[in-house]
Amino acid sequence: MRHLFILCILLLLAAQSHAQDVILQTNGEELPGKVLTITPDSIAYLSSEAGRFDTLHIAASSVFLIRYANGTKEVITKSMATPTEQPMSKEEAYAKGRLDARKYYRAPGAFWGTYSATVLTGYGGPIVGVVVAASKPKPRNFIAPEAKLLQDPNYVSGYQRQAQNRKIGSAAGGFGAGVGTLAVFVTVVGLLLVGAHW
Repeated sequence: MRHLFILCILLLLAAQSHAQDVILQTNGEELPGKVLTITPDSIAYLSSEAGRFDTLHIAASSVFLIRYANGTKEVITKSMATPTEQPMSKEEAYAKGRLDARKYYRAPGAFWGTYSATVLTGYGGPIVGVVVAASKPKPRNFIAPEAKLLQDPNYVSGYQRQAQNRKIGSAAGGFGAGVGTLAVFVTVVGLLLVGAHW
């Protein structure tokens, strides 16, 4: 009985020593070994190649998955291996500001102010439109996908430039809609007067 027990323990130890972790790289290659530590930058492991017993390191960004000897798996995500963020150049920040203004900036006051001035006064619409369009958009009205972008003066400059263009477009749209409304109103009144005159 004692010999059977020792034999079972030896078989378990042999199976345990044969079991190993497998590091699956992003290029599809597999590295057998024993994973020691995982950091955001690298993964340390013992190589199980014949004749090698040294600790090796691999960049965490080049590892997709680790299959452990016990059957569990761990996906190495980009959040664990985040590369250092490069700051944007002046030109990139300016261009991103313009792009974000196209997506997020709205100027409903420019449209409705010019529209109402055109409908109510007729001749005052273009004046109000020019005044509204000439006023610079306020940075407090800027909506950005990340608040830290509004700290970059190049980003703000690009955003402001595109927001100004949107205000001009909204004011022109308000003037056009006001003129269209007036034309419809004059036409309807004219038809009613002609119809009443018959």
